Amino acid sequence: MKILSTTLASILVLFVIVNVQSGASAKMPLAIGQPAPDFTLADLQGKTHSLKDYRGKIVVIAYIATQCPISNNYNDRMRAIATEYAGRNVLFLGINSNVTEPLAEVKSHAASHQLNFPILKDEDHKVADVYGAERTPEMFVIDPAGMLRYHGRIDNSREIAKVNRQDLRQALDEMLAGKPVSAVESKAFGCLIKREQSAKDSKAMGAQAKNFEPKVGTLKAADFKKYKDSAKGKVLIINFWATWCGPCVAEFPEFVAIDAKYRDKGVKLVGISADELADIQPKVVPFIKEQKAMFDILVQDVEDPQEMIDVVDKTWSGVLPATFVFDKQGNTLYSRYGIIDRDQLIAAIEKALK
Repeated sequence: MKILSTTLASILVLFVIVNVQSGASAKMPLAIGQPAPDFTLADLQGKTHSLKDYRGKIVVIAYIATQCPISNNYNDRMRAIATEYAGRNVLFLGINSNVTEPLAEVKSHAASHQLNFPILKDEDHKVADVYGAERTPEMFVIDPAGMLRYHGRIDNSREIAKVNRQDLRQALDEMLAGKPVSAVESKAFGCLIKREQSAKDSKAMGAQAKNFEPKVGTLKAADFKKYKDSAKGKVLIINFWATWCGPCVAEFPEFVAIDAKYRDKGVKLVGISADELADIQPKVVPFIKEQKAMFDILVQDVEDPQEMIDVVDKTWSGVLPATFVFDKQGNTLYSRYGIIDRDQLIAAIEKALK
């Protein structure tokens, strides 16, 4: 019934020295041409690395993760880029800023994936905050003089077969040729960096989240319109997802955060899963409990996935994830097939609330 899938041993002492440039914050990424803030972080063997020590080299700062499936899709590509450009005066530095990924896990992950470049643990996400890094993977390229020259993605698709633009390689090649970078920014896509603030936001939801026991219902295709109409008067966001869908799992925390921000502002969010009904208790419920998703979760109860597709949007191929925003009158305001663009989704929500 599945809708088509898109498919340390010792504790190291960590030193963090961050020179914050005016205006830099977690919410505002560095501007191209701005001096890159210096920092000192320890790698997985305890050796410290300072950005200022690499003046004269091009430095690629890559924010990466151990658990994010999209970051993991790029492990081989990052290793290849680090190897290929190492002899061309380019240093590749990985930074893990996720509070949910301990040092031992980062070390094990690097070994199992044969990541051959220094990986630094940003325990308190201070460096990520100063750089304005939000996702994994997300790239910042610093020129030999210490200025930011490129920020964004590695390439245009997590699926190698669909890559037709090598953004990071192009930026490096142009810099090495003494040319200005022709495309200085691109949209990084991936999982949100897990910050302490996210944990604080979850705690702010109170005892309800602390003792949260998820309730998962079912929804037949014939009842979709009735369910949608019941939300009239509110902005309705529907995310179609599944536990077996990597991109769905990667972007799910985005919806938890959006729900926390907008649920008391006239927005109703629902997740409709394409998991098998038999997987509700063994897979869906544990996932929802782990994510502390407080919004409605339904599993579609259909014999043929096309039944649900036809009542939602006949132009939808069935690809997951898929996200729809309906205005207060129930009209489709926004649709996205594939992993969300958060900025576009937030813009659609704000527009619908006006």
